[in-house]
Amino acid sequence: MRNLSFITGLLILLQACSDNANFIVEGNVQNAESKTLYFELFGLSNTAIIDSVVLDEQGDFKFKAPLPDYPEFYRLRLDRQRIFLAVDSAVHISIEASAENFSTSYRLSGSDYCIQMQELALLQSHTRRQYDSIQSLFNNKKVEEEAYIDLVLNCIDKHKKQAQDYIFSNPASPVAYFALFQRIHKLLIFDPFSDQDNRHFAAVATAWNVHFPHAGRTRQLVNLTMQGMSSIRKQRITPEDIPVIEIDALRFFEINLPNVFGQNIPLSSLEGKVILLDFTAFQADYSAARTIQMRELYNRYEIYGFEIYQVSLDPDEHFWKTGALNLPWICVRDKNLQNSAYLSMYNVSNLPSYFLIDKQGNLAGRDETIQNLDEAIQKLL
Repeated sequence: MRNLSFITGLLILLQACSDNANFIVEGNVQNAESKTLYFELFGLSNTAIIDSVVLDEQGDFKFKAPLPDYPEFYRLRLDRQRIFLAVDSAVHISIEASAENFSTSYRLSGSDYCIQMQELALLQSHTRRQYDSIQSLFNNKKVEEEAYIDLVLNCIDKHKKQAQDYIFSNPASPVAYFALFQRIHKLLIFDPFSDQDNRHFAAVATAWNVHFPHAGRTRQLVNLTMQGMSSIRKQRITPEDIPVIEIDALRFFEINLPNVFGQNIPLSSLEGKVILLDFTAFQADYSAARTIQMRELYNRYEIYGFEIYQVSLDPDEHFWKTGALNLPWICVRDKNLQNSAYLSMYNVSNLPSYFLIDKQGNLAGRDETIQNLDEAIQKLL
């Protein structure tokens, strides 16, 4: 009898140790019968499915996964709706949701970090609705361009003022990291290449470097923060010169130009993506057909890590802004026009002209050497 008790106790102990090495996410999704719920690891470079379940009439689910070595991000995905989660210890997260408003009105318990991330997600959703409303006013010609840009910047600024409380209250937390990388469509809310915003990245990068020095996300944060600082310093020292950032990992010439909101977007900020660098002019006869071609490429490959960095050389800034405002990729303009030093850097003698850059920053080809652009992009992806 003593041996049986000993074995039973040992099994219980082993089970407890096993559970301590895992975390659990379980709950219920109403009105989701026959829908597939995915549990995914939201990694630095890709998203991987860990598990999935086809929900029945009751909608119950339960997922278990090994604890990560460092704070990591996960998500539950139902159709096109997502709930983001953060895990850095043995937690038991419970979620109650419905299929109709899965990503916004769920009830969560078991993790303070995840509750704070839900608050940030709701803030992001609110800011996105405001942004879209302002965009609609501009598209319907109810506000002028200058007023439109002011409204957008004020909308983003309000978001920052609320989100920065999550960042500075605990910069070593996954919530602070999550807040840094929120976007409104393609616009990164906190800009590491902005003097004002870089201090947010610096605070989180410093804290993560102290607590998680070997984590991949820490290296990403530190590198991005240092790139931003380098760019800011160069702009302060030689504002009339072309800012060139020396980054060993990048083998192309840096470009750092403003978008329609006046926000400088360095080409190097797209490191890790396949980039189509396009030199063009919106006022040219070819522009409409080219934009259609770009949209088709972007719609096909963006989800796989493809990005377009489009440099305009339009003499009419207003014309460019009007055309670029509704485009989903990165649109910048060089006010130096035909005297742009970037044209010399890339040996561009006529427009339009494009280059393909691989994920490691190598120039993989240009329009004159690429016979099939789709095939070339697919190969690099």
